[in-house]
Amino acid sequence: MMQHVVGMLLALIELLEAEAERLNANVRRLIVEGAFALVAASAAGGLLVVGSAFVIWAFFTALRTALGEAWAALIVGVVVWILVGGAMWLLSGRIKRARQRKPA
Repeated sequence: MMQHVVGMLLALIELLEAEAERLNANVRRLIVEGAFALVAASAAGGLLVVGSAFVIWAFFTALRTALGEAWAALIVGVVVWILVGGAMWLLSGRIKRARQRKPA
């Protein structure tokens, strides 16, 4: 009887050891993939900011030659406000819909 219990405990310990090794490998893979995703997201975000800045600058430069610096700055500022406000409005609507679908 005692041999049977000891054998079962050894089998359980071996199973726990194997599962711990598998968990360790999965956690390491998750950390590496998460780090790569973070680097890629940071690079994409940075490129998005730089690209947006160039588009705004080009729009301002084109309007400055036609309307003058003050009017160009006013128009570009209003357009940026409208774009950011529209994006925030769409995002808030999406968040509201997601909260309504999610059961409490």
